[in-house]
Amino acid sequence: MNPCQAMIIRIDKYFFLLIFLLFPLFSVCADTIFLKNGNEIKNVRAWEEDGLIKCFQYGSIVAYQKKDVVRIEKGLVKKSSNPPLLWKGGYGYGDKPEFFKVIRVFDGDSFIASYKKIKIGIRIIGIDAPETGKKKGKGQPFGKEAGKYLKKMIKGKTVAIKSYGTDRYNRQLAEVFVGNVNLGFEMIKAGLAEVYNRKRLPKGFDVRQYLRAEKRAKKYHRGIWSLGDKYISPKIWRKKNRVTYKTR
Repeated sequence: MNPCQAMIIRIDKYFFLLIFLLFPLFSVCADTIFLKNGNEIKNVRAWEEDGLIKCFQYGSIVAYQKKDVVRIEKGLVKKSSNPPLLWKGGYGYGDKPEFFKVIRVFDGDSFIASYKKIKIGIRIIGIDAPETGKKKGKGQPFGKEAGKYLKKMIKGKTVAIKSYGTDRYNRQLAEVFVGNVNLGFEMIKAGLAEVYNRKRLPKGFDVRQYLRAEKRAKKYHRGIWSLGDKYISPKIWRKKNRVTYKTR
């Protein structure tokens, strides 16, 4: 073997070694989630956590119940220059997180937000605000105040969410942040919402800070807690008035 042939073999050897080492830097998983309702969530990074199927979608972490997922297909695509990252106060992509823009607030715990022309219903997890009632119907005491308070904090603004799945109305159950402010926690602090049924909260959601805030709001008779014995839980009120959200 002459020196030229030896050099070519050595170059080929190190070339393939270099490709092998650099390949992970140029590719990441691009998974497809197949849902039972027929929808396909494409080009996402999906994983299982806390009994949920989670993925990066619309600039945030979105979660789906395992029972709603048929299968996940793994794939590879060219790696983005802006990989997903955890941002203080929310979830996003790259150096500057992308957020949902709030376009409509229904009441003290639900609203609609959009991301690149995609509209998504959001139900703030861990809280239950007094109902505002139908258009011509009478709602609960502090129902309108709760809606106005939430609207003041988020209407027209961008928010980051941490999703824990969807409810039966296909709304994202999520913690919602404006900057470092947890909106659900603020609603509890103001006495404009109660802590939602703890037994039905998803695994991984820490309700302890909400319970402490609720205890303090009760102590100082804030908002709904100023009603004393006249206060009716939104859950009981909905049953009596047969409130649903299918039109939202």
